[in-house]
Amino acid sequence: MSARTQGRTPSHVVALDPPSAARSGSEPAATLPIAPSVIMPTVFWSGTFERCARRLLSQLAQAKTAVEVVFVFDGKAPPTPAWLDQPGVTVVTTGVRSGPAIARNLAARSARGNILFFVDADVELAPDALERVWTAFDADPDMVGLFGAYDDEPAAHGVASTFRNLLHHHTHATNPGPAQTFWSGCGAIRAAAFLDVGGFDAKYAVPSVEDIELGMRIVANGGRIVLDPQIRCKHLEHWSLTSMVFTDVVHRARPWTQLIVNARCMPGTLNLNWRNRLSSLCSLFLVGFMGASPFAPAALWAALACGLAVAALNHDFYRLCLKKRGIRFAAASFALHLFFFIYSAGTFCVVLLQEVLWNPRQSMTCTYSLPSMPARGRTTTVPTLIGSATR
Repeated sequence: MSARTQGRTPSHVVALDPPSAARSGSEPAATLPIAPSVIMPTVFWSGTFERCARRLLSQLAQAKTAVEVVFVFDGKAPPTPAWLDQPGVTVVTTGVRSGPAIARNLAARSARGNILFFVDADVELAPDALERVWTAFDADPDMVGLFGAYDDEPAAHGVASTFRNLLHHHTHATNPGPAQTFWSGCGAIRAAAFLDVGGFDAKYAVPSVEDIELGMRIVANGGRIVLDPQIRCKHLEHWSLTSMVFTDVVHRARPWTQLIVNARCMPGTLNLNWRNRLSSLCSLFLVGFMGASPFAPAALWAALACGLAVAALNHDFYRLCLKKRGIRFAAASFALHLFFFIYSAGTFCVVLLQEVLWNPRQSMTCTYSLPSMPARGRTTTVPTLIGSATR
């Protein structure tokens, strides 16, 4: 099928009804042959999107399975590039900048596959990533979601970019197996399960924790999600220290903490595993002891002990940094990691305190209930939302 552009403005988004008989419920999803759809959102036709999309299309041409790809332009799209006019490619547009959640939902509504593979516009898939995803779903009919990891050779250079991407890689690579979350940078979901929970929450107008929130709902709905770090991709985004801290605090730590409080459930994997919790606690104590050292010099020894504890808890990550970029980068990564723990834990504490003061009866027992989402067969009004570039 040739590429086509749907330029309508999404004043309404119809619930994600099955676009083909394969999703109609006439046959259980587990018994259907794997029919994959790759979904990639963007706000530009050029830049990292063009590099990643061209790489994707070249991989699809060599894939053993027939694969559909849906590119979704979030906003009023300029003319579609000629190189996107290929068989098996569909182009849709939101018509107005609406955010990654709405953009992906629109693409999912247009897709015909029973596996939806979400890939970010600044992510290059490894040559075997597609085949690994299809094989995993085919081998495990009960698995609902699957996501991978960045590789350990980030494209963007600079201390902040390399640190950030290696940290993401290490977090995923060291936590394989069942997950309580989802990652839309390189992650796939069975279409039926995606539709059943209503897709991504449209309230996320900018790239944030919309994929984490989706994963929590899928797990709460009885679905099983797996992290397979052998499914690799390369991240092309460049990070500065400022953009890293701003994104982590405003678009990650704060909304993620609100999710945890609202769900009344503290996940125990990935960034919230026991090592990271203990590292965050040690980092906060380090700051406290450093602040107390002018009045109690012995506090410097306690601060040193906290720093050594963080180094011991995360020695495998610092060893990776040493292997990839040498001793100076490893030392810089240790300092950045301490800073990361301090501002992430600080944000968590502030947001948690606010929520407890406003809702003193909230408990942290795991009783997550599904938020109100558009149900099948309904129509929901979508406000005009202005957001930053889809990640």
